[in-house]
Amino acid sequence: MKQLSTVWALAGALSLSSLPSTVRAAVYTNPSDVPSSNSYDFIVVGAGTAGNVVASRLSEDSSKKVLVIEAGVDDTGVVTVEVPFLAPLAQNTAVDWNYTTIPQTGLNGRSITVPRGFVLGGSSSINFLGWTRGSEDLYNKIASITGDSGWGWDALESFWTKISTFVQPTDNDQVTPDEIPQSNGNGPLDVSLPNFDIEPDERVFETAKLLQSQDSRFKYTVDMNAGDSLGFGYNQVTAGGGARTTSATAYLHPALNSRSNIDLLINTRVTRLLQSSTSGSTPVFGKVEVAQKAGGPKTVFQASSEVILSAGTIGTAQILLLSGIGPEADLGQVVVNSPDVGKNVRDHPLLELYFSVNSNDTYDDALRDADLQTTLLNQWFASKTGLFADTPVNTLGFMRLPDSFFTSGVSDPSSGAKSAHTEVIFVDAFVPTAQNPMPSVGDFMTVIVAVVSPTSVGSIKLASGGSDTFTQPLIDYGLLSTDFDVQAMLQAITDSETFIAASPFHRDGFLVAPFGGFANATTTQQKVDYMRNNADTVHHPVGSAKMGADSPSSPLGGDGVTDPRLRVRGVKGLRVVDASVLPIIPECHTQAAVYLIAERAASLIKEDNGM
Repeated sequence: MKQLSTVWALAGALSLSSLPSTVRAAVYTNPSDVPSSNSYDFIVVGAGTAGNVVASRLSEDSSKKVLVIEAGVDDTGVVTVEVPFLAPLAQNTAVDWNYTTIPQTGLNGRSITVPRGFVLGGSSSINFLGWTRGSEDLYNKIASITGDSGWGWDALESFWTKISTFVQPTDNDQVTPDEIPQSNGNGPLDVSLPNFDIEPDERVFETAKLLQSQDSRFKYTVDMNAGDSLGFGYNQVTAGGGARTTSATAYLHPALNSRSNIDLLINTRVTRLLQSSTSGSTPVFGKVEVAQKAGGPKTVFQASSEVILSAGTIGTAQILLLSGIGPEADLGQVVVNSPDVGKNVRDHPLLELYFSVNSNDTYDDALRDADLQTTLLNQWFASKTGLFADTPVNTLGFMRLPDSFFTSGVSDPSSGAKSAHTEVIFVDAFVPTAQNPMPSVGDFMTVIVAVVSPTSVGSIKLASGGSDTFTQPLIDYGLLSTDFDVQAMLQAITDSETFIAASPFHRDGFLVAPFGGFANATTTQQKVDYMRNNADTVHHPVGSAKMGADSPSSPLGGDGVTDPRLRVRGVKGLRVVDASVLPIIPECHTQAAVYLIAERAASLIKEDNGM
């Protein structure tokens, strides 16, 4: 979607730099401006999806003082954050960390981008807004792995209701009352259904209903967030009133605007955590070192109760390693030998499949036509309606692999029978990539397939000479490095072809033929080659600081980097709250799981600190 050049220029003109700054107390842009007299009970590192939830919940206790430190920029007035359809334009910009992986063997040596939010709200401000909670099996599996029943589906229900509230779509009269999901509660985060009707939607629903009588792996679902995540249906999204909602808009800004016990420091990177004292022989990590440029002056802040590390799967691992908490084999000298830091990293591989269609209703023209882009953006500003009030994805589906997949000694990596192995996403246009630029003419549908229970494992390591967070770490997802992942992706391709071969996609001559390189991938080997030459990820990295069960016989008191209460093993005063603690990769889009982790973490922190 990089072809939206006119929109990008207009969005830039209307972005943070040219809008009047919002006057808010206790928001700092320079560490030296934070009064030295300020004494903090809690310091939250990262104002992202998880960090803002934790900071907001902790600041509900007016007797506690909270400092939030964010490396990135303010989100106020950033149009590419606010406008749902412009979500792809936020990546590879000033609101993105602009990471890349090391060359991936499974991708024929290609490096790929790793979008992560460099802005208030973190990746909740630059993602594609998908709200998929995963199945009850996922959370029961996490409870089993950690030995903590509090992570189970039933125990977490009260936290789910605290997060989101369903909001009616603004401009889509095709959504009928019986299609409204019931899985949301009364929390601050708006969740909605697609705001604008697009052509593939009803074809997807009709096909799922048609095929489910022939093959139980295909089915229609109204609410894939109700405990069983399988099926095809509407994509629930984090939006309300035609605009994106994030952890910043739902949690952080309301706290900043209504409380005096929370401070925010932006444009400032945490370079490492420092030991502040010892408790017996255990180091206490209560100090946070920050800087605003490489080699620049350092400032240290101290928390009297806890430091909460919420820098995300990439940033959290890097900060722990820079602080001497990690594998001795990788770091040499360590403060705490924590072998799992930076390990167990997983992401969902995806692949775009292109089809030409006979239609005048795709949004390909909106990706090419500068005048149309301006019209649509002005409509959004005027009424929060139209195509730009919508996300790029209206419909998707989650599927199991065939039972025959597991008859030859292949173990099932999913968390249970209600969890998916693969995902199919429908886009009413050509999705341009580095390998597949936007065609100058034609109308298209892109079917994106993904493996959501991958077995490939990667890592986060410090780069040689990387002594602070101004040097990107070495990010290795190990994508498509196992035969299971390759075979699962092949099955996802086959299932998507079966799906769109059904009659609803051929009504009125809608679907014409495969397009581009995918059209030439007719044999299994050609499909594998296409996969390795074109695959990317859904940008859902997890696991670099995984939690595990307690075990008195373990040197650190248990498995993983953190215990089930998310306290970092081997130290005191330090907790991790973000996607890095997930011991398995969710078979869904990850932002909902991260909100959930943060809500429960805030409750655990309050309990442990007598709040």
